[in-house]
Amino acid sequence: MPQAARLVKFAAVALLLGACSDGPPPALTIASIAAPKNIATGGDALIQVSAPADTKTAKITLALNGAPVTAVLKVGTSGQLVAKVEGLKPGANTIAALYSGKEVASVTVQNFPAEGPVFSGPHQTPFVCTTKTFKLPNGETLGAALDADCTTKARVDYVYRATDGKFKPLPDPKALPADIANTTTIDKKTVKYIVRLESGTANRAIYQFAMLHDPNTDPAVDIWSHPAGWNGRLVYTYGGGYGGGFTQGDSTGGVLEDVLLSRGYAVASSSLNVAQTSANDVRSAETTLMVKEKFLETHGPVVHTIGWGASGGAMQQHHITQNYPGLLDGIIPSAASPDSVTRVGFVTDCSLLARVFDSSNNTWTEEQKTAVVGFASWKTCSGSWIKAGFSPGWIDPQYCVSLNGLMNVLSTGKLEKTVPEALRYNADTNPTGARCTYQDDLANILGRDDKGRGRRPLDSVGVQYGLQAFKEGKISAAQFVELNEKIGGWDIDAQWQPQRTVADPEALRLTYETGRYNGGGGGLAYTPTIDLRTYTDNIADMHDRVRALVTKARIIATNGDAANRVFLLFPGPSAIPPAQYHVIAIDKMEEWLSNIEKDSVAGPVKEKVVRAKPVDLKDGCFDEEGKKTDEDMAYGVANTCNAMYPVFGDARMVAGSSIRNSVLKCQLKPIDAADYPAALPAPLLTRLKTAFPDGVCDYSKPGVGETAQVGTWLSYDGTGKYSMMP
Repeated sequence: MPQAARLVKFAAVALLLGACSDGPPPALTIASIAAPKNIATGGDALIQVSAPADTKTAKITLALNGAPVTAVLKVGTSGQLVAKVEGLKPGANTIAALYSGKEVASVTVQNFPAEGPVFSGPHQTPFVCTTKTFKLPNGETLGAALDADCTTKARVDYVYRATDGKFKPLPDPKALPADIANTTTIDKKTVKYIVRLESGTANRAIYQFAMLHDPNTDPAVDIWSHPAGWNGRLVYTYGGGYGGGFTQGDSTGGVLEDVLLSRGYAVASSSLNVAQTSANDVRSAETTLMVKEKFLETHGPVVHTIGWGASGGAMQQHHITQNYPGLLDGIIPSAASPDSVTRVGFVTDCSLLARVFDSSNNTWTEEQKTAVVGFASWKTCSGSWIKAGFSPGWIDPQYCVSLNGLMNVLSTGKLEKTVPEALRYNADTNPTGARCTYQDDLANILGRDDKGRGRRPLDSVGVQYGLQAFKEGKISAAQFVELNEKIGGWDIDAQWQPQRTVADPEALRLTYETGRYNGGGGGLAYTPTIDLRTYTDNIADMHDRVRALVTKARIIATNGDAANRVFLLFPGPSAIPPAQYHVIAIDKMEEWLSNIEKDSVAGPVKEKVVRAKPVDLKDGCFDEEGKKTDEDMAYGVANTCNAMYPVFGDARMVAGSSIRNSVLKCQLKPIDAADYPAALPAPLLTRLKTAFPDGVCDYSKPGVGETAQVGTWLSYDGTGKYSMMP
């Protein structure tokens, strides 16, 4: 055959082979989307594969650790290919996306046990299971735990919202009652108000999911389709109080929330996201990760996740956002303090001050007590903190009270313990028993002393109680000196001692380094936040207004501004904002997050967050008629909101601490007579020096051990040592 003919034939064969070839594989990307940091729990992972628009998706498959998997890869509501991959081994796993059998992209996923832990350190012991007593809407319980990790089988129940505004059990979703209500979601879809309620366990917590789902008309639950009423968003709720529980808990942050469900949001929470059950915010973050992962692996990807909760539930949002950013895309804390650990100081001061007032050689009026304690009223200390048992309960190893138990204490005075007496600490009969203190609940993070007790960062050395009240002439020199002579402190078992309370140095260092002190860094520097607060200072409620200003001062000190945070203030009487204000908050947060998701302009996250903030979402306060004054929430200035809702302080601020309240243990300075009014005569000055042999607090200096947070996504080994997750 001539050379030219051979070349023509070769070209034709090559052209034919080329037509049969797939050519180069498309540019695929693969990601694990159920949890940040490519974390998975329980042996499965939600995987998303992205491909160019013209890709033959049928040729895309997945492999786990080099072996093909049968996981179904289909287009979900997000428009991307989604699959749930099962069979992960403990530790590192490689999940690859293949095109025509050839690997194109891969992701490494770290798998942890379904019962945890992931990064919070060894499980707490003892630990009391409560599945047998955890009540469902129909009055049933989850039944006895199946193992020592308090595991139970997941179950699905249905409830409905009745026309009388109540949630009621729906035993048979096919037999709908006549009083069932309808609701219209933010997607403008009107559906029957039927709620699917799933309950189960994860990370030794009892979790619950709630979402609109009509089993008569909606598709079966899976990761690729949505019920007509679900708007594709998730709200994660957090419960209040604060305490070290050693228990699974008797409540969640609440999932049958009409303001949320009626708008089409799915709602999730768990018993270990209730601060009264668990003072360990790292455990709460870990549980959030695991419960959210379980939700996504059941219902598919979500558009975004919003944090929601009041009081202790608000503090959890702060901790989680600062220390484990990415779990929550936006937060709506109500009645919040900056954090839990720095709140312990002025709260436990209440019972110390009460002891002095009750045994004083001087007469103390209510006005004088109020001047010393710094709140709007002394009753905030005596009626709220002390009556609830928080002072000194937070540091009392015998406290052990659940959130429902706390409500019982406040209403009936009856105290029911969550941990049986045989398991509880007793200095004489059971020194290794459960110690229900905040520091023992945080022992994996702050470490333990040589007797196995949690290291405590609480300190009162050098604190001059009543200093400003004395300088302003509200208390006498004799009262001021006697107060500081007799105040004493708390030993490690919350027993009064004549010596001041002394912090453990390691606990101080780790409190700052690991983010137990909320300095406004990490995710708090840029996460969209709407801070809600009703004014309750005038009714001696513990959720005093100044806490929001403390938080703001810290965020500004760390970041230069608080432009990613909006403060809204409402009239009381309850610390929980009325529904109409929650509506404002959730609708504005939705607008804010949606604006961020539409913004494709490159640049720093903080700039995008600030740019996306709704133009009409500004700091301000509402009067009794609902009229809003747009005004910067500021401390120590004369403005409309401060005149309408006066700001007070606490005993540490009266003693000289700044609005940041960042000093857990102060540096000391010698007593100088020039620092006091002339009303302090020499004999009393001598007594004061005896009361403070090492000097008094110098609040112009940083606190002892005060340092910047070392980073986010820390993992703990249970001894006070930590590392950063990859």
